[in-house]
Amino acid sequence: MAKSIDETKLQRIKEATIEMVVSKGYGGASVSSIAKKAQVADGYLYRHYPSKAALVQSLYHSNIEYFRNLIFKYMEEYDTLEAVIYHFCVEIFNLANDNPSRAKFINMLMNDYTFLMSKEMVLKIPESSKRMVERGYNTGEIQKDINVEMFNAVFPAIPIQYASARATEVFSKERLTESDAKIVARLVIKALS
Repeated sequence: MAKSIDETKLQRIKEATIEMVVSKGYGGASVSSIAKKAQVADGYLYRHYPSKAALVQSLYHSNIEYFRNLIFKYMEEYDTLEAVIYHFCVEIFNLANDNPSRAKFINMLMNDYTFLMSKEMVLKIPESSKRMVERGYNTGEIQKDINVEMFNAVFPAIPIQYASARATEVFSKERLTESDAKIVARLVIKALS
């Protein structure tokens, strides 16, 4: 008889992973510490994820894929790149307001060179960025000499970094607002124009 999957345990593992990566860094978060925080045996965790890297990559991938899909949705709904970026900022700011650990998790892994993204993610990220750059070229919002790599240095880096800074209350304890999203979207566009 197959063993059943306890979704609450899996959710605890995911939450514990995010908390441990945020508090200890990718390198400092161990399978044992994650399992202990999730109140599961190490073996239970290994039954679902073959390694810490696979677990963290899975969580990172699901978060990035969620936002990537939103960007594609916004690309269909809005004509300007600034509008797409604004709506992305609203989403990432809401995440920082409502789930600061998850916002910090995304930011930390984006900037941790010891964390290796899955090959699938490495291929997907430039694809979505290329579409955004092409939109920016077509609307005149981006200079023609801005390439995909340069674009990624600005977006989504600036909104995610800003949201993470607010989530850690470095500069302010105020909730991020739609007004903040407008300002950050304008900042991104100015950096690219």
